[in-house]
Amino acid sequence: MLIPLPEFDLMPKSVRVAMLLTFAGWCSFLFATYAYYDADSFFKFLVAGGIVCYYLYKGRRWARVMAMLSSVFIVLYGGFFAFLFAGKNSTAMVVSAANVVLFAASFYYLAIPETGRFFKKETPADESDDADRNNPSTQDD
Repeated sequence: MLIPLPEFDLMPKSVRVAMLLTFAGWCSFLFATYAYYDADSFFKFLVAGGIVCYYLYKGRRWARVMAMLSSVFIVLYGGFFAFLFAGKNSTAMVVSAANVVLFAASFYYLAIPETGRFFKKETPADESDDADRNNPSTQDD
């Protein structure tokens, strides 16, 4: 790997595969959005995909749910555009079909029980929560 991600190696294999598929899917979807779908929506999707991928990597439960919901949306969206581009623009059709495959596989790996158990584990409290608990001015007397 180009960037060392020590937490990534400690995750179960299904979680690592789900994250890689989600990241690859978002990259493919962003390319398709900019090149073929709607270039004006690129930045909105970039922000949404970046947030989902970042917090999915951080192990947040809500990010898993958002990744699964966005996978369903993008599979439908990509399927529609693959059908729309069939016979007219073969490159756009292949990219749309790749989006469908990547996000369908991502959804599968996010939905399996092993991945669900990983995201249901208790996440450690943030340092800011610890600071609030240790600060006497915010504690009840």
